[in-house]
Amino acid sequence: TIEPGTRIIGGANNALLGIQRGAKIFANGAPNAPIVFTGADGEAGGSGQWGGLTINGLAPLNTCATAGQCTSEGEGESGTYGGDDPMDSSGSLRFVRVQYAGQRFRDTNELNGIAFQGVGAGTVVENIQVHANEDDGVEFFGGTVNARNVVLTDIRDDSLDWTEGWTGSIQNLLVIQNQNFNAVDVADRGIEADNLEGNNNAEPRSQPKIANATFIGRPDRTGATLRRGTGTNLTNVIFNHF
Repeated sequence: TIEPGTRIIGGANNALLGIQRGAKIFANGAPNAPIVFTGADGEAGGSGQWGGLTINGLAPLNTCATAGQCTSEGEGESGTYGGDDPMDSSGSLRFVRVQYAGQRFRDTNELNGIAFQGVGAGTVVENIQVHANEDDGVEFFGGTVNARNVVLTDIRDDSLDWTEGWTGSIQNLLVIQNQNFNAVDVADRGIEADNLEGNNNAEPRSQPKIANATFIGRPDRTGATLRRGTGTNLTNVIFNHF
């Protein structure tokens, strides 16, 4: 349990706060007292000062032949996730900001701002922001978790990413990429989305619902890449400046 107004500092570039399967985090901030996860050097230190927040749940993935029996190992040694409970609860995040986090060990081994790994729909995610993350802003690895009121700013890789059969939703999403056009490698796609790389028809198929979303990008970047068998439902979505 983390109290409103708490500031948590990640002290090393690969240090993460990892919520393991069966555990719960109750980080319930308030509009005037958000919970902030940040790096020791703050804005001056930029992105990649610490590893980020990872939540591992017991909800289904599509990484094996038998739905409900699949597990996987999280990137950045963040633990095992996945199971057979679509309504699994990993607790709640309300009025939470994660900033200056993320690590890229290699292209397929990275730490995101917030990684939802096999997280179930019993988890409450409302009013969250990821700012200036070295890798993706938020990534959903399977699971069924829903989120609302999500802000992703100055993300250095993909702002929103999903794979492994995520079937949840996001309602009310704002993405703003870094607008410093003299800077290189400060952003990638607004959305990068997969079903499963090794089996594009794996079930359950990634099919999240994204409603009421605005993506403000850069003319040298791609708004959305939907690939490898993913489905999605996009309602009231604007991609601007990509």
